[in-house]
Amino acid sequence: MTTTTNTTSPTLNQYGTYSGGLSTGSKTASETGKTPQTDADKTASATKGLGDNFQTFLTMLTTQMKNQDPLKPLDTNDMTKQLVDFANVEQNIGTNSRLDKLVQLQSAGTASTNLAYLGRTVAFEGDSFQYNQGMAQAPLGYELETSAKSVRVDILDANGNIIRSMPGETTAGTKHAVSWDFKDNNGRAVQPGTYRMNVAPVAENKNDTIKTTTYTFGTVAGIGSNKDGETVLNIGTSEVPLSKLTTVY
Repeated sequence: MTTTTNTTSPTLNQYGTYSGGLSTGSKTASETGKTPQTDADKTASATKGLGDNFQTFLTMLTTQMKNQDPLKPLDTNDMTKQLVDFANVEQNIGTNSRLDKLVQLQSAGTASTNLAYLGRTVAFEGDSFQYNQGMAQAPLGYELETSAKSVRVDILDANGNIIRSMPGETTAGTKHAVSWDFKDNNGRAVQPGTYRMNVAPVAENKNDTIKTTTYTFGTVAGIGSNKDGETVLNIGTSEVPLSKLTTVY
């Protein structure tokens, strides 16, 4: 069994049906029972508080001026400083409010862009996948940085045992889709489970090493975020960081 190559769009229509155990994975505020306060809420609260305090300050200042001792008037420098301080705080809150709006617009644009991935077949960096009964093709591929003299592709089971070895394509600069019929080296069908691919290229000069990037293909079924707040795509039983995405078909 050999690998097959597709230089423009690897024959990935067959991957379009790959969906084993799709999940969406993110919780909403209603599910957690908490309604987090947004930055916009905090800014609005701060603005209201500033307005209330400023009105109180003006009332007190006016009262002080009305009842001041003509022989010992209020220090105008001190009054001016307090007015300037209030003005600066008001300007800062106004700036925060405008920044909040920009962030909201940016977040809305990012969410809209991410939704475009739903239902699409994508390639992302990885070397393992979950084999489910009935799958037509292993969603695996690789790319060589430089051409090789020869390439061996090994399929390993969950215990790290090599169950199948096959020759691979040697050209560089293109994604090579790996064709595996889900059988071991003895021709026996393998059981459903997690499998991993290892690509071992041999350079023309045996002392050289060839950088290899491995890929997994799948269909995006959902979009969420991980504990670090990074956007992840739900593909099969995996949550793939958006940063690992390499190609959208």
